[in-house]
Amino acid sequence: MNGKFLGNVALSAVVLCFVAFAVSKISASSSGVAGVLLPEITVSDSAEELLHSVALVRSAVTVQKAGNIVDASFAIENKGGHDIKNVSILCTLFDATGKEQGRDKWVVFDTVKSQGHGVFTFSDKMFVSDSIVRSDCKIVDLQLVKAPLITVHRATGGHGAAAHDEHGDAKHDSGHGSQH
Repeated sequence: MNGKFLGNVALSAVVLCFVAFAVSKISASSSGVAGVLLPEITVSDSAEELLHSVALVRSAVTVQKAGNIVDASFAIENKGGHDIKNVSILCTLFDATGKEQGRDKWVVFDTVKSQGHGVFTFSDKMFVSDSIVRSDCKIVDLQLVKAPLITVHRATGGHGAAAHDEHGDAKHDSGHGSQH
């Protein structure tokens, strides 16, 4: 027996241990392979604080039989005091027997104003089973809209329109609140 043979035996033992571990995890899971590959749905910490004022009031996910086109529609209501954006919605998809067939995530990049609501629709080509008949959707993440760092002030009359008085002489403003 040489070193190469013993190395192959040790590598085989390690691989066998990994396979045994994976089989035990899958058999211990109540939902089989899907339970191992699709972990529990968790909501981000930032969204957890805001979910008392933001609600997913309606959701619908349908799969067209031809073309693998998935249509999704979401209605979001913001009863909070801040505008929100980048709302991540995770939907668990089920077949007619109630068996979980997978999950998909959509992100609403638009802003939902404070005390407002919005309806958002998506149509994407996805490789999802056409046996999907039901979905369970929830908001898993969102962000507050922050004030811009830089604001731009524009003149109302166009470029240079208010820079002259009635005699055509140029007005001078130092920009510091006092005239020179």
